[in-house]
Amino acid sequence: MGQQTAEKIELDDIDIETLIPHSGGMCLLEKIISYSPEEIICQTTSHLSDKNPLKENGSLSKMHLIEYGAQAVAVHGGLMEKIFSSDAEPKLGYIAVLKSIKWGGGDIQTPLLEVKALLITENEASKLYEFEVTDAEQQSVCTGRVMVVHPQ
Repeated sequence: MGQQTAEKIELDDIDIETLIPHSGGMCLLEKIISYSPEEIICQTTSHLSDKNPLKENGSLSKMHLIEYGAQAVAVHGGLMEKIFSSDAEPKLGYIAVLKSIKWGGGDIQTPLLEVKALLITENEASKLYEFEVTDAEQQSVCTGRVMVVHPQ
């Protein structure tokens, strides 16, 4: 976000659904634990819900954890836009590339998932992030890289 600074938004004041293009049950992340201009850490128990829209035949695949990582990226981008931009709406972005997806030995049925997104590089047209999804024991379940492009 360059040299800009802004007052920190209180975590309790953040409505995740206003930062991403998903709402209702498709908003998979429930809580922001911390954030900075480079990183965001979120938590959720939505993977355990019977109403999770990604579940098929009552279970969630590890493949679906990529969406959790992508949503952390979107939450971070939307939050940074809200903090550093006068625009009322977050900048529209599309996933252009997923790379280096790796599956860890962590438990997908863990009581809590933590999702971290780290901004690697950005310009006006795109952003590159690394993400990691960990279980309640901090064991990696899924990692990868996501490139988001912003059509303008």
